[in-house]
Amino acid sequence: MTKNKSLTIVLICYIIALIISLIFINTYSNPDLIIKLLYADIIATIVIYGASYIFKNSSIYDPYWSVVPPILLLFWFIKLDTINVTNAILLSLSVLFWGIRLTYNWIRNWNGLNHEDWRYIDFRKKFKNNYQLVNFLGIHLFPSLIVFACCIPFKYILENEKTDLGVIIGFIICFIGVMYEIVADQQLYNFKKKNPGKIIKVGLWKYSRHPNYYGEILFWWGLFIYSYSVLYLITWPICMTLMFIFVSIPWIEKKILKTRPEYKKYQEEVNILFTEVTIIKKLFKN
Repeated sequence: MTKNKSLTIVLICYIIALIISLIFINTYSNPDLIIKLLYADIIATIVIYGASYIFKNSSIYDPYWSVVPPILLLFWFIKLDTINVTNAILLSLSVLFWGIRLTYNWIRNWNGLNHEDWRYIDFRKKFKNNYQLVNFLGIHLFPSLIVFACCIPFKYILENEKTDLGVIIGFIICFIGVMYEIVADQQLYNFKKKNPGKIIKVGLWKYSRHPNYYGEILFWWGLFIYSYSVLYLITWPICMTLMFIFVSIPWIEKKILKTRPEYKKYQEEVNILFTEVTIIKKLFKN
């Protein structure tokens, strides 16, 4: 199946998921808008999981991570009676800049429905008959829930009557984070084309083994700082950070070491993200 045909199928699946979620939102009466939106998000996740199951390709879920936050933001634009226009503009720029970059990067690197992310292939082999349970809970539902939680600040940012220092700093951190991702991804893309199978050690990759993930973490912390006065929200960027440090990064590094043992030397020479992350890992070990 061609890449364009595959992308069209994915687009149709996401449109169906959005329509079903909108029907739910318009028929389900609950004064708690966060809960209402959460249920709609879970429903959309179930629809995308159904598509992943039908086409036997869990990579159909991958763009969900970057496509849904702008839709969640649009929900709050529609539902809130009053919003801070300045905050809305800054937040929209942050979320759209991030979402467009990440979606574009996925489209550029995905070859179509004939291609599935290596992580999901490993899961299929490892869990065999139990794969669909892991597929739904681990690959689909868990990421949806953590991204949803990290997007809860949208409501408080838009409702905030002031454009305080937190909003400005949050915007700057989000921007820096996305720029890190753009530069790191392009450096990796260019390097792979010229040096297939080799380990990149230039540009941002000279100082961090995963500068793209570092930028992603910065973005989610930036969103929290937008609304730092709502202290309980700090839970979610912490969870996101720990997920990258203790799950996503070790997972991909384990795979790299299997095919390129020389990566071990790179691990010894360069920090996992940056120095402060090494300190965090040491604290947890103690």
